[in-house]
Amino acid sequence: MGPSDKSDDAAKAEAILKALEPWRNKHRRTAWLPQVKNGPGPAHGSRFGGLPWLPSGESHPACGNCKRPLRLLLQLNLLSLPEEVRQRLGPGLLQAFYCEHEDCEQECDGWSPFSEAHRLRIIDVGHGNMAAPAGKPFPPKEISGWKQAEDLPSAAEHEELGLDFDYDFEANTVRIRCAELGLDAPPIGIHDLEAETVANASMGDKLLGWPHWIQGVEYPECPQCKTRMEYVFQIDSEHNLPLMWGDLGTAHITRCPNHPEVLALGWACG
Repeated sequence: MGPSDKSDDAAKAEAILKALEPWRNKHRRTAWLPQVKNGPGPAHGSRFGGLPWLPSGESHPACGNCKRPLRLLLQLNLLSLPEEVRQRLGPGLLQAFYCEHEDCEQECDGWSPFSEAHRLRIIDVGHGNMAAPAGKPFPPKEISGWKQAEDLPSAAEHEELGLDFDYDFEANTVRIRCAELGLDAPPIGIHDLEAETVANASMGDKLLGWPHWIQGVEYPECPQCKTRMEYVFQIDSEHNLPLMWGDLGTAHITRCPNHPEVLALGWACG
């Protein structure tokens, strides 16, 4: 391939990307990146790790398998979140717990939503206080604020959202189609415009936006109504928690839109 051919392919890719801008704008979402500082912060505040706030008279949440204390992954005071998030998520204290013991992770399929190795809930902030030390809590990091960022859907979700990449691996080309835009672009080189260049979800810990899928789209179904649950929060490996989800995996907290008390945590790795 000569210089002029490469230039032509680059021009084609740029034209396709420009044509897809309405699709990108339609699916662009706001993600909120946690700004943290060391220490637990207020007992009923938002944080990674540390000890949870517990209602008066309640004992520390325990693993459904080994009955030992669960580790707090995340606590979010929903009323302290940015206004547009509060309108969506409502009030309460969201808490996510996970068992630190490898045998429970294996026996209970810890990667799977609704596993006995973790517990998620939203509780009222009434009478109570920070829990007494139990187990081996992660070092606490107070979430002191949120930074707004734009986010786009993971490549794994493109087809469901009407964007199709039709690969011809023998010819080493890809044809990009988007029916709602009337786009049926001529084939270009596979690496001239990759799906992740068109749109991809950001990695790292974040509130809302789009989930960054590792193995594919994995929204769980609500066990009560079978509705697809909605993504709420992403917890990445070794970001704000000294925790590895398998081999550099990512975990996602989801919530049923019809039953807001139904929450799940699932994770996957490469």
